[in-house]
Amino acid sequence: MHLMDQQLNLMIRGKFEEGWKIAEELEQKHPDQIPPKFNRGWFLIKQGNFIEGHKLLEYGRALNVYGDGRLNTSKPIWKGSDLSGKTVIINLEGGFGDNFIHARFANDIAKRGGKCILCCDISVHDILSTVEGVDSCITLSEVSSTYHDFWIPSFSCIWLFGYDKETLPNKPYITSSQDSNILWSKLLNTTANKEDLKKPKIGIRWSGNPEFEHQQFRIFPPKFLFDLQKKFPEYRFYSLQRDNDIYELPDEITDLQHFLISWKDTAACIHNLDIVITSCTSVAHLAAAMGKKTWIILPILPYYVWAYGNEHSPWYQKTTKLFRQKVFGEWEEPFDQIEKELLELFPSNINTNKENA
Repeated sequence: MHLMDQQLNLMIRGKFEEGWKIAEELEQKHPDQIPPKFNRGWFLIKQGNFIEGHKLLEYGRALNVYGDGRLNTSKPIWKGSDLSGKTVIINLEGGFGDNFIHARFANDIAKRGGKCILCCDISVHDILSTVEGVDSCITLSEVSSTYHDFWIPSFSCIWLFGYDKETLPNKPYITSSQDSNILWSKLLNTTANKEDLKKPKIGIRWSGNPEFEHQQFRIFPPKFLFDLQKKFPEYRFYSLQRDNDIYELPDEITDLQHFLISWKDTAACIHNLDIVITSCTSVAHLAAAMGKKTWIILPILPYYVWAYGNEHSPWYQKTTKLFRQKVFGEWEEPFDQIEKELLELFPSNINTNKENA
C-alpha cells in the first residue's frame, strides 16, 4: 500500500492530478482492492461524476471509514422498487453534520408515495421532524418496534435516488421553531447601546468533532476568526463553539456556549444571525440547510461534500460559499478573501462608522 500512502500525502497537499494518476495506476494493478476503490470515489466526485463516485465510497464501509454499519433489522435495503404505501427508515449515519446533510432525502420517499421515518440521535429529533417528507423520528433502540418495509443507510441516498451534481435537491429544508426564534431574537439583541442593534450579527465557529478522520486538517487557529472582530468592530460577533476547543475569547466576542443547550437553540440562534462563518462542522451544515448565508473555510483536502466545485457546492444553494485553503498549513489567503467579502457584504456599516469618526 505504499502507493496509497503516497496518494494520501499528495491529496492532503492539493496535488490532485498526481493523486488521480496513482488512482488510475492502482485500478490497473489492484482492481479488487477496497482502499483504492474508496479513494477513487472521492476523485470521481471531485471530477463531477457523483453517482459513480458515491457508489465507490460505499467500499469505505468495509474499512469503517464511511457510514455506521447495518441497522438492526431483517428488512431489506430499498433499491428502487415502488414505494406506494410502504414505510422506509432512513438511518442517519455519521455525525450531526451528516444527519443534517441527508435528512433532505426524506422527501424523496414521500414523493414516491411512501412514509419516511428518520433514525437518529434524539437530540436532533426536534429540528429534523419538521423536514418536509418526515413522518416521524426514532432512535436506534426503537427500530425493532417500528414497522417498516425497507431501510436506507443515509450515505447511500444520493445514488439510490439517482442524483447527480445538476439534480441534487439543495433548497433550504430545515427550519427553526418560531417560539425559539423570538426568544433568541431578544437574547441576541439585549444591549445597552441602541446603536449596536444596527450592527450585523456574525456567528463564528472554528472546529468540530475531534474524533472524525482528518479533522486535524480542517482546524485553523481560531485567532483568524478573533482577528476579524478587531478588524471589523462595526459588527457584532458571537461564538457558536461548544463542547471542545474552547478558548478564552476577546471581550468583544459574545460567548454563547452556555446558551446553546440544544440543537433547537442553535437553529434559532442561526436564524437570528446575518451570517455564519465556520470550519467544516455540523453548524456549517445546519446553517446551510436552513438557507442562512454561510461561509465555510475548507482545508485543501475537503470532506467529499465539498470536493466538487469552487466557491459553491451542489449540495446547497449559493447562500453557502466556500473559502478554500490554497497551500497546506497556511490559512492567510482564505481569511484575506473573507475580509474583502465582508467589506462588500456590509459596506454601509463601515461607511457609517467612518462618518461618525
